[in-house]
Amino acid sequence: MAYKRILPVELWYVVQILSLPTKYSTVLDRAIRFYVWKGYFYKLSKTQLHLPKTKGGLQLTAIKEKSQALLTQNSLRAKQDESDPMDNKFWQKHIPLLCSKTTILPQSLKMIWEAIESYSPTIATNDKNQNTKIIYSFLMKKNVQIPRIVEKLPNQRWGNIWRNMHMANIPTAWKTTVYCYLNQIIPTEEKRHRHNLTDSPACKNCGWLDTLKHRVTNCGAAKTIWEAAKVLLVKIWPDSQIHDCFQTLLVLDPPTKQNKFVTIWLASGFLHYQLTKPLHKIEEFLHMLKELETKNDKSSQILKELRLLELNR
Repeated sequence: MAYKRILPVELWYVVQILSLPTKYSTVLDRAIRFYVWKGYFYKLSKTQLHLPKTKGGLQLTAIKEKSQALLTQNSLRAKQDESDPMDNKFWQKHIPLLCSKTTILPQSLKMIWEAIESYSPTIATNDKNQNTKIIYSFLMKKNVQIPRIVEKLPNQRWGNIWRNMHMANIPTAWKTTVYCYLNQIIPTEEKRHRHNLTDSPACKNCGWLDTLKHRVTNCGAAKTIWEAAKVLLVKIWPDSQIHDCFQTLLVLDPPTKQNKFVTIWLASGFLHYQLTKPLHKIEEFLHMLKELETKNDKSSQILKELRLLELNR
């Protein structure tokens, strides 16, 4: 991901031999969060962003945990390497002191030893890269957080929804919008009113209660786009019912795998257009789909239906 460019490679080299102070890991975490959320008022916790994509996160690297994993792995290798007498002598000298309650050794060294003692035997492997991943996973399990939206709507099939959202060949801008939409962090008037940031929860365009569902299905000209998207979905997926349209276009969870990529592609483009464009025009929406469709062989079926839809208008 692009945010990794702000983290120099030298950092990961240094933290293999020196403990990274908390204040520096905090500064780096803040820099990453600023990069990710620049321009957004409502944000998600960094703990959620560290989760795998299939669990509702963005799989961002946890600076503190990764630095601990690298340092612990290097220390574990040194402890196990019998070919290096200096390493063996170091551990033989300091292990008794580490076990003492009155030890004056650095806290970071004591932390490494306690971590090594707490790991399962599977950690003791010769594969350095795999070992670091296991240690990192072990550390991350201590801070597992269920996304707030999953707790709020537990009956949704979130595993399918997150996988569909991150499907390959869907534009990154669409995914960004959909991710914010699914986590309900887009600042609607209703949401801002609940946090005392505006005087009224009414939509500024039509006067109705301004919710996410209102914005994508019923706000002025947005209703025309909503109807057009349903027509396209029915043409691509003839057996679909009205409930299937709602489940696919509003939740990104079609009940069948038939033409799955095409339906998810259409739903992502629909949500992105409805939530980012100030004015909604059917011609502009269809043009956006056609322009991106020509760059993607998998969505060729949509182009055929777009031509038919334009002919019938």
